[in-house]
Amino acid sequence: MNIAPKNLFPLALAALASACSPGTISENGAPSEASAAEMALMNRHDSLMAETSKLYEYKAKLSGYHTEAAAPYIHGLLAADAAMMSWMHRYKAPDTTATPAARVAYFRQQQQILAGISRQYRATLDSAVRFTTEHPAAGDVPPPASK
Repeated sequence: MNIAPKNLFPLALAALASACSPGTISENGAPSEASAAEMALMNRHDSLMAETSKLYEYKAKLSGYHTEAAAPYIHGLLAADAAMMSWMHRYKAPDTTATPAARVAYFRQQQQILAGISRQYRATLDSAVRFTTEHPAAGDVPPPASK
């Protein structure tokens, strides 16, 4: 089968959508325990991804300081982002042929990993905010009031 390059994007998008499907639904219409665990994991992932823009915002802000004092904060922000990217590259949801107990166990283990990344995000963002508050960039300092 020969697929034209212009048709690859829709195929890739369809594959991605199927990979992110919410899982199976039990007979009573409620998600199975495994599906609920997977949905909770993906909600935490989505929440962290929303925080990623703040990491980039503070990295850019701190990069404008042009001082070594900001370097540890920049490195912390980069490390938090790298931890999330690494998790996303390693994440592989078990397929539906795995036992429900194995699926639940995997999703709970991944929740613990994301909880650690979440703490890393929070700590690095909090320290970057504190640094920028205590050491405003030259352009952020209001001019002294005239007498």
